[in-house]
Amino acid sequence: MAEQNVCRFVPREVNDHSIHTVHFVLETEEQIYTGLRLKSLYTVYFVLRGQGRLHTRGEVLSLEKGDVFFSFPAEPFAIESVRDFKYMYISFLGARGNRIMEKLGVSPKNVLFSGCGDLETVWTQGLDSPAELSDIASEAVLLHTFAYLGKRLPDFAVNEKGRIDLISTIQKYVDEHFSDPDFSLERLGSELKYNKKYLSTVFKRHVGVGIVEYLHTVRIQHACTMLKQGFTSVSDVALRCGYPDAQYFSKVFKRRMNQAPRDYMASIKVDGASDVQ
Repeated sequence: MAEQNVCRFVPREVNDHSIHTVHFVLETEEQIYTGLRLKSLYTVYFVLRGQGRLHTRGEVLSLEKGDVFFSFPAEPFAIESVRDFKYMYISFLGARGNRIMEKLGVSPKNVLFSGCGDLETVWTQGLDSPAELSDIASEAVLLHTFAYLGKRLPDFAVNEKGRIDLISTIQKYVDEHFSDPDFSLERLGSELKYNKKYLSTVFKRHVGVGIVEYLHTVRIQHACTMLKQGFTSVSDVALRCGYPDAQYFSKVFKRRMNQAPRDYMASIKVDGASDVQ
């Protein structure tokens, strides 16, 4: 028998100084990305298994088992299933919840907390509580999750610093090896001893572009410098910048600079910015 969603609607009490849980849901349906959407409630999610993606206005975050993440009212987002993805969530409102999230640093710019697999038993047992106790169970799971995140704050801070250090290491590696025509994410992952998909996800999350896009940017910037210095052979410039195929180099150059390499050289002459012969 196919799994069915389990959804508990929790009665709301009027008290602006408390947390009001509204839904406690086990989501089993596949999530297909069709664009960002809005929810009117704060929501905390726990990933039970598989892999997924969280789309927000500014980034796409990879999700996996043990992750805790949040969505916020008036902040567009979407959840996408990638492989065997299953998760639970609690939607809530109330001033106390806002204060706790502020204390923990949970915000639209800081929505994902990884490695929280210890919470699985609390979440699954909470949903198994009798329906008449759904308000107590859902609030208990929510507060326990907040407390767990609070205890883990130092770990999350260390992990964030580690990710920032990793970004610097990736940039340094690209800056030093951009001229290698055999540069690849596989080689980068092997050199740094990380999965290439993890490197790509972390880099794009912090820098805003993928590693390959950053590599092209570095290469084209260097090509512009060479052309300004007087290099006139497009093939030579292409090879020195890591492009053994001059035609492909010209295509990338034009896409980035809005003009072909030879047109760029001509513009340098007109502007008097170089003594190209």
